[in-house]
Amino acid sequence: MARVSRKKQNHPAKKAEDAVRIWKTAIYVRLSVEDNGKDSDSVENQTALLEEFVASHSTLEKAALFVDNGYTGTDFLRPEFTRMMEAVQSGMVDCIVVKDLSRLGRNYIETSEFIEKICPFYGLRFIAVNDNYDTATVTSEGQLSASLANIVNDYYAKDISRKVTSALRAKMERGDYIGNYAPHGYRKDPENKNHLIICPETAPVIRQIYEWRAEGISYMGINRMLNDAGIPSPGQYKIEHGIETNNNKKDHKILWNKHTVTDILSNIVYIGHLAQKKGSQCLYGGIPYHITDADEWVIVRNTHEPIISPELFDKVQQINRETTEKAKGNSGKYDYLPKEKNIYGKKFVCGGCGCIMKLHRSISTKKDKAYFSFKCPTYAEHGARGCSDVKMRKADVDTAVLHFIKAQMDVFIDMENTLRRLLALKKASVTQRNPAQELRSLKQQLEKKQSTLSNLYIDLKDGFISQDEYGHHRAIVLADMEALQTHIAELSAAREETEEQITGEMRWKLMVRRFYNATEVSEDMVNAFVESMVLHGDNTLEIKLNYMDEFEALLAVNRKLRKEAA
Repeated sequence: MARVSRKKQNHPAKKAEDAVRIWKTAIYVRLSVEDNGKDSDSVENQTALLEEFVASHSTLEKAALFVDNGYTGTDFLRPEFTRMMEAVQSGMVDCIVVKDLSRLGRNYIETSEFIEKICPFYGLRFIAVNDNYDTATVTSEGQLSASLANIVNDYYAKDISRKVTSALRAKMERGDYIGNYAPHGYRKDPENKNHLIICPETAPVIRQIYEWRAEGISYMGINRMLNDAGIPSPGQYKIEHGIETNNNKKDHKILWNKHTVTDILSNIVYIGHLAQKKGSQCLYGGIPYHITDADEWVIVRNTHEPIISPELFDKVQQINRETTEKAKGNSGKYDYLPKEKNIYGKKFVCGGCGCIMKLHRSISTKKDKAYFSFKCPTYAEHGARGCSDVKMRKADVDTAVLHFIKAQMDVFIDMENTLRRLLALKKASVTQRNPAQELRSLKQQLEKKQSTLSNLYIDLKDGFISQDEYGHHRAIVLADMEALQTHIAELSAAREETEEQITGEMRWKLMVRRFYNATEVSEDMVNAFVESMVLHGDNTLEIKLNYMDEFEALLAVNRKLRKEAA
């Protein structure tokens, strides 16, 4: 430990947090459709670049890899990005690394809000490697540069959208097929990817579906016959042929369903015509993706070889129309009986297959009463082949949800009252000491430890101590520094913590005031409190509420204050 005082003058001490803070780092990779073909932006190259960057920085530790392949950067509605933010909220990740700012997003407002508001809120460090941007070290000039880069990325995305929209429209009007995947029954021509040719494996299935329908077999009947015969559905066929899409990433066999059969039985592609632009969006015009009306479609005739004859197609369309008219005629048959709305929507799913639970109305034999139950739609359509018979009466679901929410409100109120008492005790304890003087003393001790740590390294380099001695003393000093930092943080918090600061902004507090006296569950209550609901095969209902991080925060503060008061 020789020459400490001399080296203290020549070498600035290293900050303690730089020496001990290890960031749990998520590598985030995004590749959009327009990026395909650019080698520098490939998933593999982005991943390799970021893993090398993390490995080369001792303060970064890879926690997870998240990849959104084929998703636009114009919004944050991406599955892996959502999963990554859940990891941030759970504390598994406190740093995100991307190749550049455009990989995070190309929407100026959302991207800037993420960096300037979301990151500070979660204490989240964000690094864009190629842009030399790091929220831990960014200067005001760097912040301005990032803002300009986000504006450029936003403009670029909108400019690309305008050009792509025009080019695709021209292709559709020429009769070029622009879909990512050929319709079932066809495949893309190897000589021209914008031209469809008949697939010998799946075209006979399309013909059979049309023939069954012409014989008067119902949609559900055709659906059942296809599944009974073991014929792969379009989604299952893609999986079996190595084609992965965002819609077929499932851990079970994808069966034929009524929606698929209905679409096939009304698509003019099977008589050699193309109807495109059935869905549309306009980024530069601010128009989100939406299903378009038939009069907006781009229709070009005789673009490829038909699978069925026009006569068979017309016969099937006539049957479809008659079926629809008959259904409409029966739709108001029991209008005199009450109806119920599914107030849970997409939040309520089956624990077996993950499908959204469907609300069914049953009519009594005397036609004088209506009963309502939630049932698994997969089981209703496919029976035990698709899922188990998961169901529950709506009244029981409503009662369970209401009781669960009210119980959580009582817990919240109890924790808040406990917090108020503990804070009062802590304030009384703090006023008996001189926290300002104690804080100054602790900071002075930390500065000395920082200086000691710096000089230890210099002594090692100059040969005054061995590697073993350095490692031994360094571990002791770092432990002391960590203890001092913890003490400083606790003392600082003790001076600043108040009940209003901890609970004043909590959304739960506002919702408790609004809904505590409710006697029945409502759609507003569900939207306010419920994040998700899962009904399992054993009839257990799993409910996850919004803002549970606020409960955890209250619980953590209560535990901490109890420990201090003990």
